[in-house]
Amino acid sequence: MATSRTVPYSYQPYQMRYTAEFGSFNTVDNDMGIPMPTFVSQFKLHYARVSQTISQKYEALGTDFENTQILAVRHDKRMTDKLAVRIDGKVYSIVDLSAHDDTYLSYDLITIKRYKAGGQDG
Repeated sequence: MATSRTVPYSYQPYQMRYTAEFGSFNTVDNDMGIPMPTFVSQFKLHYARVSQTISQKYEALGTDFENTQILAVRHDKRMTDKLAVRIDGKVYSIVDLSAHDDTYLSYDLITIKRYKAGGQDG
């Protein structure tokens, strides 16, 4: 009797309806000659939002995972935790990357947090 291997995360195509840009920062001088970090997009991916339970939110209080969101994307070799994420014009940093490349239908879980540079929203 063959044993079936279960996929740890599985998402329907309709759940992957959101788009995020992944990229890095380059320093560009603003009008007054002050160097400012600017987001530069490298690639786009569709993602699904992953819900957190109340227990998970309480456990995150006081840690780096407080006020974070989790995204699920199809596994992509370009994905690293050094990238930034832009969604709807807001920039987020990657707090944690849980990459899975077990099967051809593997998903990576990306924990993101709002990026703030110099006290300003990204």
